[in-house]
Amino acid sequence: MIPFHSNSRQHDELSEVISESLGAIDLKDDTAFGQTVERFEGMLADYCQVGSAVAVASGTDALIIALRALDAPPGAEVITCDFGFYATAASIIMAGFTPVFVDVAPDRMVMDLDAVRDAISPKTAAIVPVHLFGEAIDMSALQQIADQHSIAIVEDVAQALGARSGGQLVGSFGTASAISFNWSKHLSSFSNGGAVLTNDQEVAARLRSLRGHGNAGGFRHTRMGINSRLNPFEAGLLSAKLPYLDSWIARRREIAARYTTNFASSPDVVTPAATETEAHVYHKYTIRVPDRDGLRKHLADEGVGTLVCYPWLLHDQPAFEGHALRAHSFGRAAEVAAEVISIPVYPELSDGEVDFISETIASYVSSAA
Repeated sequence: MIPFHSNSRQHDELSEVISESLGAIDLKDDTAFGQTVERFEGMLADYCQVGSAVAVASGTDALIIALRALDAPPGAEVITCDFGFYATAASIIMAGFTPVFVDVAPDRMVMDLDAVRDAISPKTAAIVPVHLFGEAIDMSALQQIADQHSIAIVEDVAQALGARSGGQLVGSFGTASAISFNWSKHLSSFSNGGAVLTNDQEVAARLRSLRGHGNAGGFRHTRMGINSRLNPFEAGLLSAKLPYLDSWIARRREIAARYTTNFASSPDVVTPAATETEAHVYHKYTIRVPDRDGLRKHLADEGVGTLVCYPWLLHDQPAFEGHALRAHSFGRAAEVAAEVISIPVYPELSDGEVDFISETIASYVSSAA
């Protein structure tokens, strides 16, 4: 059996390092967030080359408080891509804003910047670029659009920690950026965790207030915040893992390159678009095929785990019925959602497993053509 995702393989290899990190947690630490969390925040800020990292309980919380820190008027519009995970749009709504959904770029799975430009209105307060599956958006071009209209950028880096756009790490652009350490991420906690990055010290102070019920000190609450804390044991695990992240990303890129080479003679398997070397961390290796559901069943029969990310466009999610939102454009995104399937790409896969998965897919697609 080749699972779609496996933390157990990774944790087996790092068992001594993880045990040492967790054993070093000071159980007598009585501070609000604890030295273990503060130490991880410093490590993360250094890795991401930003001024501050503010740890929270989840990537969703990170995006909510990053948006609230903008102090935009209630109901203001926030542009994001229609193809992606539910939490991005839900966070916009929970932050008190109106999501405006745009299409994916031609032959890509990330937002179309021309569609972003067309979707801007007098009500637009921010753009949330999602570096989906680990692929970095052209942030220089997006920043130009945002600057022209005096619009904030809040990056969703949940799936792209370590990717670069124009040589600069994603998460270091714009007003703030949200990261997820959910158990499925390429830098993963035991269960959940998140952080907000920023280079603005005033924004960092607002973020710290917002994660603690909007507390301004002395039980005086000046903002409508939330209660969101990263568990010190999660912080200890993440601190142990972070030094290995670049080597894991390098292995993900090797696996992705091997898949792409293996699929070169299978015209009905559409592989991820080519990017600059450092612009993709392959949090997921997502292909497009005509008979997605049939392929999933065949792979399951062969002992290979897969995931469909994502079969629903965001504007069609049932949970958003009755909420103000606008789908500006989504034609290409609808086609992508009908064909995508994500296959295993974690660093602990062997080359033999990668080749077996490739051959199984190529054989099925060829026979189904």
